[in-house]
Amino acid sequence: MGISRPKKKPILAILVKRTVFFFFTMCIFTVFLYGIGTIQGFMDTTQQIMLRLAIIMGFSLAVGSIYGILLDLWFIFLQGKYRFFWGIGGYIGMGVFGAVIAALATFIVAISGGNGV
Repeated sequence: MGISRPKKKPILAILVKRTVFFFFTMCIFTVFLYGIGTIQGFMDTTQQIMLRLAIIMGFSLAVGSIYGILLDLWFIFLQGKYRFFWGIGGYIGMGVFGAVIAALATFIVAISGGNGV
């Protein structure tokens, strides 16, 4: 058995994947901080900031996921390799998660009347 080289991945696909994963972890982190802050009794302005950060991170995650889906589809079309289908499924899941988080955070901000910080 000879030494086999790992499959080459395009650098753009790696950068998009890591960026989307960063936004995913930041989205989870901001929602976690909002939840902890609700239980611990953070100040209202701090809660509004956490909600606005969750909106920004959720929206960025959704947009990045759409870009990742389009990029994977382009690589499938360009290279004819179907290994990118698993990435499309992951991007769809994270994009839906980001859109739901952004929508819920926007809804909470609208209900609480937090138009100004």
